[in-house]
Amino acid sequence: MPTVTVKMPPALHARLAAEAARRRTSKSAILRESFARGPAQAPATSFFERARQYVGAAAGPGDLSTNPKHLAGYGKSRRP
Repeated sequence: MPTVTVKMPPALHARLAAEAARRRTSKSAILRESFARGPAQAPATSFFERARQYVGAAAGPGDLSTNPKHLAGYGKSRRP
């Protein structure tokens, strides 16, 4: 079996060591079991998926950079 090195914060390592002691098994066995079960959370969604309900809710032009009249005077001084 290949060997993998894992770095983790001290608090997480303490939890792992305590669980291994409680179960009277190795830390490696607990990690293998955890990886075999897969992620406990649903896969992360993209920002677009989370914001989909708000898409199109605002009024106004969709992309100001595509219309040259919106960029008229851009970069020019406003002082007389």
